[in-house]
Amino acid sequence: MEAEPTILLPGSFNPIHKGHLSIAENVLRAMPEATLWFVVSPQNPLKSPSELAEERHRLQMARIAVGSSPLRERMAVCDVEFTLPKPSLTLRTLDVLQAKYPSRRFALLVGTDIVGEFGRWYRSGEILDRFEVLVYPRGTEPDSVSDERFTFLKDVPTIPVVATDIRARIRRGENPADDLPPGVWEYIKENGLYGYAR
Repeated sequence: MEAEPTILLPGSFNPIHKGHLSIAENVLRAMPEATLWFVVSPQNPLKSPSELAEERHRLQMARIAVGSSPLRERMAVCDVEFTLPKPSLTLRTLDVLQAKYPSRRFALLVGTDIVGEFGRWYRSGEILDRFEVLVYPRGTEPDSVSDERFTFLKDVPTIPVVATDIRARIRRGENPADDLPPGVWEYIKENGLYGYAR
């Protein structure tokens, strides 16, 4: 039996926004045989933990976002990294998931903004050797790509939304609801995240 293609979209999702959801939906439309899992990372080793909302909040916002998608039956939110040592190391996550789900063929999905720093990831060469790494256009081209093992996705729309901007707008007292999936802004307000003040 052929392995089921499963795309892993890892991230802090701090918070998850319409850009994340659009990327997932566009990839699934381009790859109709695949499913996609949002892998919520409790702590990215390349990011400051002080910027992060609590992991339970980020996980719940991801679940709310996926529930709002017309392609939700082909998506899931994965919390495997919550059970692993911190900071989150992608190769370790891939190994754990591959052992747990041997009938699936996992691929990793990253943005062009990640390609330039991919060499800083833990055993990045081994990831590229053992798993397909798909690259989604994020509006910026990487400075240089010396590794042909990346698979750059074509004919998918560029997504300009970034979580950093959304957090800044919330701190300024602005309403970022237009850039968030239905239900996420309400969750942020209810839980007073990212400096939101009633």
